[in-house]
Amino acid sequence: MFDLLKKIKHNQFGTLIINLVVSIGVIVLLMTISLPYLRRYQPNMKLSAESRSLVADLRYAQQLTVTEQAVHTVDFNLGGDSYQIIKTGVASTTVKTVEFDPEVSFQQITGLTDNRVVFNYYGGVSQSGQVVLINTNFKTTTINIKPSGYIQLE
Repeated sequence: MFDLLKKIKHNQFGTLIINLVVSIGVIVLLMTISLPYLRRYQPNMKLSAESRSLVADLRYAQQLTVTEQAVHTVDFNLGGDSYQIIKTGVASTTVKTVEFDPEVSFQQITGLTDNRVVFNYYGGVSQSGQVVLINTNFKTTTINIKPSGYIQLE
């Protein structure tokens, strides 16, 4: 009787190990197949995230200008692929600094003097313009800044 129980337990242990090895093999195979696809789409996801973040920060600077009745600007640093939200006045104060992911950079900025968006007390901007971001896959997104202060992500 005990010999029979030992054989059953021993056979189940062998089956358990085989199931475990097969499961790990399937997982490794799926990861090997899907990893190149994820690497190809990752820069596109980062571009989308950075674009949405920039739009949110532009709207944040606009909101701060209206609520605090103090001019806020967003200054773009093309060489460093970064931007700053700055509260201007007697003494300028940096509210926020953001650096882009290395896979995302500025392609061009048009219509803005000194690569700066300046919001007025009503939420509008002094100059309309466009900010174009590009990733390592050469995909671009455009952010339009209208004179009324409307910020549009394309």
